[in-house]
Amino acid sequence: MKNQLLSRLNRYRRGYIKIKISGSNAERFLNLCQYQDILLGGICREGADFTATLPAADYFRLRPIIRKTRVYPAIIEKYGFPFFLKKNRKRKVLLVCAILFAGLIYYLSGFLWRIEYEGCYYHTKEQLQSFLEECGIYEGVQKDAVSCPKIEEQIRSKFTDIGWVSAEISGTVMKIRIKETRMPKLDADQVTDGSGAVWEQETGHIVAACDGVVTNISVAGGTAMVRAGDVVHKGQILISGILDIVGDGELLMEQRPVLARGTVELKTTEHYKDSFSMKYEKKTYTGKKKWGLRFEIAGIKIFSYVPSNSYPECDIITEMGQYCIGDSFFLPVKAWTTTLCEYRTEPAVYSREEARIVADKRLIRYLEEKKSGGQTLLSSDVRTTFADGSCETSGLLVFCGSAWQYSSINPDEWRQKNGDGNNTDNN
Repeated sequence: MKNQLLSRLNRYRRGYIKIKISGSNAERFLNLCQYQDILLGGICREGADFTATLPAADYFRLRPIIRKTRVYPAIIEKYGFPFFLKKNRKRKVLLVCAILFAGLIYYLSGFLWRIEYEGCYYHTKEQLQSFLEECGIYEGVQKDAVSCPKIEEQIRSKFTDIGWVSAEISGTVMKIRIKETRMPKLDADQVTDGSGAVWEQETGHIVAACDGVVTNISVAGGTAMVRAGDVVHKGQILISGILDIVGDGELLMEQRPVLARGTVELKTTEHYKDSFSMKYEKKTYTGKKKWGLRFEIAGIKIFSYVPSNSYPECDIITEMGQYCIGDSFFLPVKAWTTTLCEYRTEPAVYSREEARIVADKRLIRYLEEKKSGGQTLLSSDVRTTFADGSCETSGLLVFCGSAWQYSSINPDEWRQKNGDGNNTDNN
């Protein structure tokens, strides 16, 4: 989003005029301008007349409104770069400078001055930016040295959990759009349980991570010990890692340890409880502010003013804007504004309605964490109560998800003795 400074620069570049509106239909004239989406700024009333500013390009759009209202706006003043050029068109030095400026703009158009990212959730923009810098793609690189298909291939090779990627150059901007599969990136020999934790042993049982009811089970390796609808307890084996080798006549010949594989979904009930004090520290802004400014051209700092932080408590807000010609022709000119807003903290007490809103936000945040862990909320019965200066939220939450984990196999579980008293692995 462009800051106020860059908006003013764009306004000056395009040119604007100040007009005077007189007549009995002046107010109707202003209303029709608003209806026609002609933006009038700085509207001031001077007796029966009005003054306003508008972009120079919009002045000729006033003709239909003039015919309807019989109000003829008079141009009082003209501002901006186009009028400056017209006024100084006979100056040869200015013409030479304009040609040099146009040449500079043409030269700068051969570089990338901005890289934008879309679709980043699991992977941050900083991660992708660091990887692209390793590949030689950064702000200021020549566009001829950039191959979009190659960048797409490199990103897919590095981040295997990115299912789709698109790199596009528009003007001096490269736009990188990705779609993540939301799957954790694993090495070929790594195995994870239902919570995403890595299991490094070669064998193991799949056990319940908590109490619940089995809603779905599928087995890819091992022996299923439960069925859908069974009630299970934490630590109970769901898919056994002991594989039975059966011979003729359903005779058990051997038991072999393997790594149980499959998926199990459990319906679990959780007792949710959260509380916080009704007393808190409230921010009150004093209205005192300090501003700082910094300019950079092609990464070179040309001006910087940082205000001294003499406030005991304050918010520091930093905004960055990059100068742009049109929609996608960004230039290597950046400006940062830093604002320090002083505030003071004072003791306050939540009202019951305010406390309920805070409690709901804390519950929503908790549910979002559960959702990111693969749990789906089925139902909730939560209530908020107030006692002894605190707000307490408690109740039951019912989830459904992959609530399973791996457990080691004890050798005594599968080393069965045969008829002559020897272990089956020592024949």
